[in-house]
Amino acid sequence: MRTFNVFFASLLIAAASQAADLKTARAQIEATYKSDLAVCLEFDKSEQADCKSEAQQQRQGAYQTVWDQRDPKAPLPEYQGDLKSQKKQIEADYQLMQSVCKELSKATQPTCKTEATKQKKAALKIALSKPATGAPCPGCGVVSRVAVVDQPGEGSWIGAISGAAVGAGLGSMVGKGSGRTAAIIAGALGGAYAGNKVEGKMNEKKFYEVTVKLNDGSEQKIAFDNPNHGFKEGDKVRLDNKQLVKR
Repeated sequence: MRTFNVFFASLLIAAASQAADLKTARAQIEATYKSDLAVCLEFDKSEQADCKSEAQQQRQGAYQTVWDQRDPKAPLPEYQGDLKSQKKQIEADYQLMQSVCKELSKATQPTCKTEATKQKKAALKIALSKPATGAPCPGCGVVSRVAVVDQPGEGSWIGAISGAAVGAGLGSMVGKGSGRTAAIIAGALGGAYAGNKVEGKMNEKKFYEVTVKLNDGSEQKIAFDNPNHGFKEGDKVRLDNKQLVKR
């Protein structure tokens, strides 16, 4: 019985010391503890209570080993994504450390909880002080200019370029949105032709041009035939499925 407990205690300590991170260490400790309890059930009922008690002591000892072997000066994890995502990760790590603190001796728990709080505050300070390194956002940008443009003289350039550019890829487009009427020009081969067709309609009246400064440094013009297009300078927008939408 004594040899059995020493053997499993050594496994717990080895798992804790070799763990790559706190989450892994906790999983290893709990898995070994569960295994210990299963073995205890194989003993006579009169011996099971002592066996389970020793398993619990070994479990607490393993958590204590993780705590004692930690590096208090270790750098904080590098959280990725936008601010919301980073805050979620920080909170998850904080709750994980708090769960470990509860498994330590009563004398150690206050220090552990204080350290967990300090790490959370430090991580939040970093996340709030600089932009998050989130995933790229193709088609995202900011409205840099909104203008009313007379079609005569400039309409031919806008109409033809809109059609050809959209046909080839993202390009310029004629905007669309709730409460406003517009046409989207599509088709790589027929783009320029379609653009000239739209030009004829646009020459009959003014149109409303929204210029978007995209995150990649390029510009995109979107033409609306209704002044109530809903966009203004400074709006954060995204070109989504050939439509201009707010973010």
